[in-house]
Formats: sequence, structure tokens, C-alpha cells
Amino acid sequence: MSSDISTEVVRTATDRDLLVSLAALDPLPRRASTNPELEFAAFKTALEGRQVGLMVVAYVDLMAAVRAIVQGCLGHAYHPSPAELRMRCNAKRDERLEEIAKAARRRAADEEQASYRSTSTKTAEARERAAATYAAFCEANAQARLDVDTKNYHRPRPRKTTGPPDGKTVCGTAKPDPAPV
Repeated sequence: MSSDISTEVVRTATDRDLLVSLAALDPLPRRASTNPELEFAAFKTALEGRQVGLMVVAYVDLMAAVRAIVQGCLGHAYHPSPAELRMRCNAKRDERLEEIAKAARRRAADEEQASYRSTSTKTAEARERAAATYAAFCEANAQARLDVDTKNYHRPRPRKTTGPPDGKTVCGTAKPDPAPV
């Protein structure tokens, strides 16, 4: 199966498609031999929805599931049961729908990003004006920083206090040692 399945028109599998898929699975060894008509009916029942007799599994999901089963995705080498085939079809459907959703998210993001792009072409004169404005901004910002730094240069810096003074100091000064006796 190609990775372009999500762009194809998805149709519901038919009885003929089910027969083709069972024929593709036929080389796998069976756990027990059964009546072919009964087996076909069981697989058809597994692939139908709430309405009796109406299959709801998409053809592309059925074929992708058959391919995955033949390639050994079930973890055993036997012919799948009807329930295993339906579970594999559901897993392939979920993968396909996730691919479609991912592609839609990618398209939406690309469209949003394109809406932010400038559609007008800038002339050389407009580029020069923008460069001059940016240079003036940078110069003003540098001058403002210099002014702030020089104003704060002569101010005493506030002291940081980390906690209460210890017993050796009083109001930030050291106590004189007591006179020896």
C-alpha cells in the first residue's frame, strides 16, 4: 500500500473485496479447518457495522490490514480470526484518519504562516528608511542606558541585610572587647 492512501477516494469494502482478502490470507496455516461458507459469513459479520449485512470497513483499510497480517503484525503465523482481522482494519483506519488530520493541521499551519508573510515588495528606499529608524533606536537606547548608569554611579548602593546582627556587633559596629581583669 502506498502512503498516498489518504488522498484516494475511500469506498466501503464489498463481498468481492472480502473474498479477495481471504484468498490473500489463504496461504497462512489455519488453526482448524472450517466450512468455507461459514467462515465467509463469520468474516463478513466481523466487518459489518450496526446494520446487519452492511460492511462498514473501508476497502483501503481492509487491504492494508491483509498486507500487515501477511507481513506478520499479529505476532503469530496463523490465519487470523474474524475478530483479529476487524481489529487490524480498525487500527489501519485510525492510522489513515490520523494521517489525514496531520495533513490538515499542516495545511492550516502553512496557511496561517502564509497570512503573516508580507505581500508587498520592499523598495531600496523603504529598506534604507527602516535601517535608519533602527539605527536611531539603537543609538537612543544606548544613550538612555548610559544616562541611567551615570546617574546611579554617584549614589551609594544600598546595603543588603541578610538577617539579624550576631552578638558581636551592635548596629553594624563591633563591640569593644571587655578589659582583662
